[in-house]
Amino acid sequence: MARARRTRTTSRRRQGALAAALDRAGLLPGRGAAITLIALAAIGIGALIRATTPWDGAIAAKESEWKIGISAGRHIAGEISFDLANKGTIPHEFLVAKSNKTATELLEMVDPKTNRIDEELLDVVDEQPEYAPGTTAVLTLDLAPGHYVVLCNIEGHYKNGMYADLDVVATDGSVPLHPAKTPAPPATGVIDGVQKEWAVEISSDLHVAGDVTFNLKNEGAIPHEFIVARSDKNAEELLTLIDPATHRIDEAILDAIGEQPEYAPGESKTLTLNLTPGHYVVFCNIEGHYESGMRADLDIADSSGAAPENPPAATTIGGMQSEWLVATSTDSHLPGAVTFNLKNLGTIPHEFIVIKSDLSAKDLVAQVNPATNRLDEATLDAIGEQPEYLPGESKVLVLKLAPGHYVLMCNIEGHYANGMYADLVIATQL
Repeated sequence: MARARRTRTTSRRRQGALAAALDRAGLLPGRGAAITLIALAAIGIGALIRATTPWDGAIAAKESEWKIGISAGRHIAGEISFDLANKGTIPHEFLVAKSNKTATELLEMVDPKTNRIDEELLDVVDEQPEYAPGTTAVLTLDLAPGHYVVLCNIEGHYKNGMYADLDVVATDGSVPLHPAKTPAPPATGVIDGVQKEWAVEISSDLHVAGDVTFNLKNEGAIPHEFIVARSDKNAEELLTLIDPATHRIDEAILDAIGEQPEYAPGESKTLTLNLTPGHYVVFCNIEGHYESGMRADLDIADSSGAAPENPPAATTIGGMQSEWLVATSTDSHLPGAVTFNLKNLGTIPHEFIVIKSDLSAKDLVAQVNPATNRLDEATLDAIGEQPEYLPGESKVLVLKLAPGHYVLMCNIEGHYANGMYADLVIATQL
C-alpha cells in the first residue's frame, strides 16, 4: 500500500444530503465525460490531453458536476502530487485506483442499488475524502508503473462521468503493462443522432471540419429539438447556465450555430452545418430537457485530424448571474472587442464589472473591506461595467480587451464575498 500525504477539508460522506441535488441533475450513465476524454485525446485539445511525453510535475485535478479533468494523462513513476480543486457546487472526493480496465470499462461495476462501485473490488491506492465546493486539497502518492483510474465514488457520481484515466510509466517513458485504448480517428461521414427521454446519442463525437450532416431521429415519446452550439466548456459545465425559473439555457448567451426545431416522436430530420475546428455541445433545450441529460459533446478537428494552433474563439461570451454565482460560457477569448451577453437569473438586482488584475478572482476575496463588504473600486483597474439590472433582465456589454487576466464580478455589498466572481483570460492564442 502506498503511503500518502493529504490535506483534508472534510472526512465524512454526506450521501443522504446530496440526494436532492443528484436527483435534480437527472443522473444518467455518464457518457459526456467519456466522450470528452476520448475526443480530446484524439485531436490534442482541452484539459484532458493524454500527452505523448510523460509528465513529471504535479498533476492539477479539477472536479465538478460531472467530470474530473486532469492536466496530464501520463506521468513518470514515483512520487506524484495531485493538486485538487472542487469547482462544483456539491462535495466531491478523489480516489486513485490501479486497474487493468479503463475508466469507461469500470462503469459495468457500478452497483445499481447503491449507485457506486464497491471499493472492496478495486485496488484503491489512497484517496482524498469528501471536500467542500470551492476548496482545494493535495494528495501525494508513490505510484508504480501501470494503469490507474482517478474517480469520485460518491453515490451516482461515477456513472455520471466523474472519472479519468492515468498511465504511470517507467523512468524511461516506456508504456505501462495495460495502456489505455487508442482513440478512434475522426469521422468524415454523417453523424447519426438519436434523441429520447433523456439522452442525446451521437454516432461519432469527433468529426473533420467542414459540412457536417446530422441524421436525426426522435425515438422518444414527446417532441424534441436539436441545437448545435460552439463552446469552450463541455456539456456538463454548461449546466451552470440553466435558468432555475425556466429550466432552460438562455440561447442568447450561447454561440449557437444552427438547430433542428421541435420535431415529433418517430420523426426523422436532417441538419447540415458548416463547422470549423473546435469544441461543440449538441443538446435539446426544451424546458427541463438539458438538465435531465439531453446533451452531448462534439469535437471538430481540421482535415488532418488535429486541432489548429489557433482555433477561432466564440463570437460572444454568455454571462449568467444569480445568488451567488457568475457563470460564463468560456473562460478565455482572443483580444479585441468582446461582447458579453448577460442575464440576471437571480431574485435580486446584480451588476457586472470587468477589471484587469494579476490576482485571481478567489485571491481578491482577501481584499474585501469588512466594513463595507465590498472591494474598493478605486484600487481596481476597472475596464467597464453593466450597472445594476433587475432579476430576469438581459443586457449586452461590449468592451475592448487587451491580452491579460481579468476578473468578472458583482460588487454590490456582500455579493463578491459570497462568490459572485469569475476569471477570464484574454490570450493571443487559445
